[in-house]
Amino acid sequence: ASTLARIFLALAPAAALRNGLDLVPPMGWSNWESSGCDVSEDLIKRSADALVAKGLADVGYKIVGIDDCWAELNRNASGHLVPTANFSSGMKSLGDYLHKRGFKFGIYSSAGVHCCQHTMPGSLGYEWIDAQDFASWGVDFLKYDGCFMEEFHETLQDAPRRFPFTPPPILRYPIMQQALNKTGRNISYLCNFPWKFWDLFKDPSAGGDWVGEFCNSWRTGGDAQPGFFSALSYVDGSEKYTTAVPSRPGRWNHLDSLEIGNNVSFDASIIGGPARPADNGEGGMTQDQERAVFSLYALVKSPLFIGADVLTLKGHSLETYLNKEVIAVNQDPLGARGRLVRPHGGADGGEVWAVDLSGGEGCIVLMNRQQDQTQDIAVTWEEVGLAEKKNTEMNVRDLWLHRDLGSFSDGFTAKAVRPTSAVVLRVSPKVDMTSRRSWASKI
Repeated sequence: ASTLARIFLALAPAAALRNGLDLVPPMGWSNWESSGCDVSEDLIKRSADALVAKGLADVGYKIVGIDDCWAELNRNASGHLVPTANFSSGMKSLGDYLHKRGFKFGIYSSAGVHCCQHTMPGSLGYEWIDAQDFASWGVDFLKYDGCFMEEFHETLQDAPRRFPFTPPPILRYPIMQQALNKTGRNISYLCNFPWKFWDLFKDPSAGGDWVGEFCNSWRTGGDAQPGFFSALSYVDGSEKYTTAVPSRPGRWNHLDSLEIGNNVSFDASIIGGPARPADNGEGGMTQDQERAVFSLYALVKSPLFIGADVLTLKGHSLETYLNKEVIAVNQDPLGARGRLVRPHGGADGGEVWAVDLSGGEGCIVLMNRQQDQTQDIAVTWEEVGLAEKKNTEMNVRDLWLHRDLGSFSDGFTAKAVRPTSAVVLRVSPKVDMTSRRSWASKI
């Protein structure tokens, strides 16, 4: 293991999470992708009410997350964060509003001197104060970002007094985790590391699994952008984490919020906007593309966070977020992470992903990445490790058609899979196969 890994592992016995949270990937909504810095108490309350009205809360989207820009630029004389005038009732009141409606309260900070938009302080040197404030407000989920981490800023010139040394950026995440633990309140902890550390988590030789000792989930790349191929790039990138930082109950690779239903993204260099076209010029996704992206996020066990404006969310985008059968794959208690079985472009046709589910079942995604051609995609039970002998029969169900397709021996072929779409199958043994090996995990 690397030097950093050894440092973290040495700290682990005293500082490990042990909070028992997120035994399945967390689900919720965050305002950043749809409103940026244009955030207020009114927006959060109306969005929470919309999650209820549109049935999204009922299927599991329970975290309502406030992102950057919720606090004033300067702390008060006692060192506490000061919510902006947009939160006139106070954060405790907002937390109570969300809890009464069955939601969990999510909030945002950064491990640097400022948060990413430079409109509010980060928590560097104030971890203990901020954690206690978050707990007193009833916060249940913290997204901890990685901006402005290189040096102290003059507005936080007293930070060295509070903290006897400036900790290396990567060590600031367990410091906040210790502060959260000290509050006595269980707060789910999402770590968003600076880009310079991402490669550390992709390298098995670096021993990146230590991150799960301090974070319930962690981002695997930069901010998501609308568009099909942009979304697929995050799924592809997550494959690099499979060995180095494997997901499992209580610790998850987070691909960022889902852009399903978003047609624009915000220019991060201009606070709160202006809106600009998606980075790849697509201006959103088709229904087939949304279903494919949602299915892959679910299969690789990314936390599922809605990034769209829930107030205007409708049509096939809303329908996609509401698919209980695909959500059940993501929330399966076994907690196994999906794997790429066959990459796109091989001699045998399209792309194949698979994951173990509890009860001896599994899920397979058959993906056609081609942009202008339909494709027959065949998969054998042996290829995904589901069967070790010929003539094994499996029951197959299509999770988007919500239809049982029948029992199939040896494998299945999806006919004429449309361009940039996927067929998603739940597969279960027709006979007792409790002694079979774990299939996707053995590939």
